[in-house]
Amino acid sequence: MYYKNHSFVFGLFQGHNGVSLKFSKIRLKIIALLLFLSLPIFIFSGCATTAGSVTSASGLSSNGVTLSTKMSSSIFLQPVAPNDKIIYVSARNTSTATGLNFKQELISYLINEGYTITNNPGKANFMLMSNVLYIGKKTKSYTMSGALAGGFGGALIGSRYNSATGVIAGGLIGGLIGAAIGSAFKNKAYIMVVDIQLEQRQKGSYMTNRTSTSEGLGNSTTTYNAGVKNWAIYRDRIVSQAKAMNLVFRTAEPLLKKQIAHSIANLMP
Repeated sequence: MYYKNHSFVFGLFQGHNGVSLKFSKIRLKIIALLLFLSLPIFIFSGCATTAGSVTSASGLSSNGVTLSTKMSSSIFLQPVAPNDKIIYVSARNTSTATGLNFKQELISYLINEGYTITNNPGKANFMLMSNVLYIGKKTKSYTMSGALAGGFGGALIGSRYNSATGVIAGGLIGGLIGAAIGSAFKNKAYIMVVDIQLEQRQKGSYMTNRTSTSEGLGNSTTTYNAGVKNWAIYRDRIVSQAKAMNLVFRTAEPLLKKQIAHSIANLMP
């Protein structure tokens, strides 16, 4: 009985013209191919999430993370003597991110540009005030173009200016493998939006305030108030983006802060 059963089982692989054995070989080949295709997924996904520890000299990329920074307008300050490079720095954060020490990043880059930091505005020849409006994922509601479209003090108009991010999809062996590869190689982007106000001490500079009030029936009254401030005022919005495969926020955050701080410091004469 044993030998008969044994012969019957053995016949499943050798009998019937070797059909079962052929299926077994095909199955082994498919498994081997799947393992081969999955290997780069684990390798590159691990690399992507740890990229970005050091910023390159060009500022365009950092260990696989693509960086870009844009401003709503250009600012040109008057050059001053090295002894007059004294600046007062104020940094606020009205975004939802907590523990964002952007002021220290700004101070570090300004010192590298030869500036002396003071806590007394009366002794400063420059004043830099910044406000972090947003730092987080790039979405349809928060995009680089949308933030710039609003300008200084304006809203973040994301949905009208969104751009699709690329996703490397599979399709090598059916939809299952394609979905797995597409998930592993997803391009992720984070942006940081900062409004800045730069003031430079200049004698004779005027500051004009305009206040409009509504009186009903479509009428309005505008009041102007001008005074000598002796400070030239410049306002701008700066947006920086970090983009990479499977990028995570803890990797993108320091890169975004450095990129924007670098750009602001380069505005100084």
